[in-house]
Amino acid sequence: MTLSVRVADFRPSVHGFPFPNCYPKDRKFFLCDTPFGAVGVADASRGLCGGMIFTVMDLFHHRITPVPATPTDPVFRYFCRRLFASWGVPFAWVKYWDWQLRPMVSKTVAGVRVRDGVSRLTCEAEWPKMKAALDRGELAALGLVKMTGVSPAKLGMNHQVLGYGYDLDEQTGDVAVHIYDPNYPGHDAVTLTWNLTDPESGKSVAHACEGPSVRGLFYTEYRPSPIPPVL
Repeated sequence: MTLSVRVADFRPSVHGFPFPNCYPKDRKFFLCDTPFGAVGVADASRGLCGGMIFTVMDLFHHRITPVPATPTDPVFRYFCRRLFASWGVPFAWVKYWDWQLRPMVSKTVAGVRVRDGVSRLTCEAEWPKMKAALDRGELAALGLVKMTGVSPAKLGMNHQVLGYGYDLDEQTGDVAVHIYDPNYPGHDAVTLTWNLTDPESGKSVAHACEGPSVRGLFYTEYRPSPIPPVL
């Protein structure tokens, strides 16, 4: 039996942004207004995916349509503000780093598991959170860990997407999470797929457009903006 769940009325081609998560290298984020003008640090060329999906969630929460068609300056600034919320600054970003350092398969000593691998955490710790949110009819912000290694410079090469439904084959354990991916605007058929039956398989999660490029994924806490966005 296949269990299919969708957040009512949500479609990436309607509620997602019609432009890609792509910005020129000289475009700065973390903009601060000062008496001398706006100040920004770090370039936005690696993308603002977390800010984009949190903005989509804000717009959907407040039932604001249509979404902006271009990344105007007010839209870009709002992305920047929501990007930091999506990272859980100042501390939640550490989860990305922690998962970069973890192996795919759990470490054991004398048959005792001493450090959970990314595969097990995805299947046993994070999937239930994603499923519960989607079962409640809520969109689910998801952090995708694609990198390995100790370097914090790699953190920006991970990714964030927005889950709006899933298909679960309860017999085989195959699951497909339907997502809005800011890197693929207008696409309603982007999914993340993996199998839940063997959390120690060490297999990557398959992205419909990129293949097995995701080491693991986790649920990210979202709090809606109390004030409707003005974009």
